[in-house]
Amino acid sequence: MRREPDAAVEPDDPAIDRAVRERQLVAGYRAAARRALELARRYRAEEGAAGGDRERACITQARIWRSAVRDLRAGIAVAPRPGLARALPEREDRSRETG
Repeated sequence: MRREPDAAVEPDDPAIDRAVRERQLVAGYRAAARRALELARRYRAEEGAAGGDRERACITQARIWRSAVRDLRAGIAVAPRPGLARALPEREDRSRETG
């Protein structure tokens, strides 16, 4: 069954664009946190003991990303901070410009 487009929702609605962007950020931060924790486990296995420098660095970074996810889910704007890449709106590709 095919659904008709909702006439009340405009395709260029900024609220929809913002919600999509936030959802993409959440997914990206979660994936990054999972990878950091996987690396922490590998480092622990390599070093044979818990609490190594590399393991702690990965866990610290995963906490930063998880904190950003909680902020986004709570509707709080994620401010740039150490360990968190600044999320900017996509811009046009300017790599072909000469200058």
